[in-house]
Amino acid sequence: MSAPELKVIEVSDGAELTLRLWRTSSESEIPVLLLHGLSQQGQFWAPVVNRMRSGTVAALDQRGHGRSDVPLNLEFTIPRCALDVAEICTALGWDQVIVVGHSWGAWVAISAAAEYPDLVRAIALIDGGLWGPADLAESIGREATLEQLHPPQLALTSNELWQMLESGPMATWWSDETRAALEPTFSPRAEGLFGSTIGLERHLRVLAGLLDYPVDFDLRTIDCPIWTVLCESEGMELPKGALARVAATPSIRLQRWQGAVHDVPLQWPAMVAGLIDTVVETEQLAIQKGVSR
Repeated sequence: MSAPELKVIEVSDGAELTLRLWRTSSESEIPVLLLHGLSQQGQFWAPVVNRMRSGTVAALDQRGHGRSDVPLNLEFTIPRCALDVAEICTALGWDQVIVVGHSWGAWVAISAAAEYPDLVRAIALIDGGLWGPADLAESIGREATLEQLHPPQLALTSNELWQMLESGPMATWWSDETRAALEPTFSPRAEGLFGSTIGLERHLRVLAGLLDYPVDFDLRTIDCPIWTVLCESEGMELPKGALARVAATPSIRLQRWQGAVHDVPLQWPAMVAGLIDTVVETEQLAIQKGVSR
């Protein structure tokens, strides 16, 4: 797979967002927009894109992440990020799109589908969107949730950082491709030590926006297919709240992946690529047959 084309697109509040456009195909195929999780960036999706058959594929560095260095005085709410999706699609000339979101990106995908139903043909939620920080806050309170989810402040040499990641939970499936996908997630800070590119203040702003997002209202309004992956790592029980939302949402097409970890796009990129290709193929066939949603 060749390197993606980098596009910088200014959205309505003045933020300049970076998009990775891997390839384009005929106008007749529905494009795919990939949304990463909190603290990640668009290159995270490279192992998945390398295995996809779908023709038109792009990944956004969402606001505050990667190369999209958005000022702190701008919004970091879920609806604002969903508006970014709509405006990015307009800038690219896309009148329909399949949105795939991992973790935090899944909530953005839900909001985009609810707010822009004529644009979003289908969404795929990769271990996100159905249970998260807002549910935890209902149980233990907002401040306790923010404290529990406060990110660690890394200050490591390059060697220390990559040794930590390579020998940690990703060790069994780590590869050079994994490292390349994660490199833009980290940046050198003071004295050449590496930390998260998003930084603490933006991370907390994004987290606060997620806590404020009422996902149940939007789930009730979505009429497009919602392909949903719930990862079931060893010894982990799925949250009851997530399963309750599945039961209450007829448009959800649930996939339970036993043995999958939260960062399944890096762990099993071929599985994720196959799912996305299936969504594209299904929606493309529906269009050809004139089947409405």
